[in-house]
Amino acid sequence: MAIGACIDLSMGNSFTLTRNDPLFEVTNKVMNDGTVKEERVMQKDGSTQKVSTTYWNGVIPIDRKSSSSRIQLKMSKKAKTLNLEVVAKTYTIPVSILVNGSEVDRGSYEIETVRQTTLKIGNCNYPVMVVRKSIKRNNGAAINEEALLSLEAGMLLGNVAMTPDWQTKHGVFFDQIKAN
Repeated sequence: MAIGACIDLSMGNSFTLTRNDPLFEVTNKVMNDGTVKEERVMQKDGSTQKVSTTYWNGVIPIDRKSSSSRIQLKMSKKAKTLNLEVVAKTYTIPVSILVNGSEVDRGSYEIETVRQTTLKIGNCNYPVMVVRKSIKRNNGAAINEEALLSLEAGMLLGNVAMTPDWQTKHGVFFDQIKAN
């Protein structure tokens, strides 16, 4: 493939997304059932950190492991089959939140498809669905994010952490993408 050519995200099932500064590199492998296995390497506070996350339906982080902790969301397997390609759909799923194997909270996981748009990575535009995700906890403020879900590959191409009232806190966007 020529340098600077756009990647066809509908071809293949493994992609690496890179943000150059500070370094943040994600390698995603999309499974046949839509589960995504993400391996992340990032620079934070002067050290390199590695995190592995398993996503259902490209956007629901059901299992996140780092050197210091493991966070799991336990919910119905129906979450794997939600249709996230249609705008203005909202789904609510009961969830249990586990940290290092112990339940720390319960609540609901809400997913809303907001709009289709395009996201520029390098010199290429990719179609994405803006998906609002919210963990509404019984014991604490909601954890809100806006995910940029690739409609072609079924994986995240960007993510924005939001405040409980949906104001932008910070986002992760990438400088390049390559097929593996």
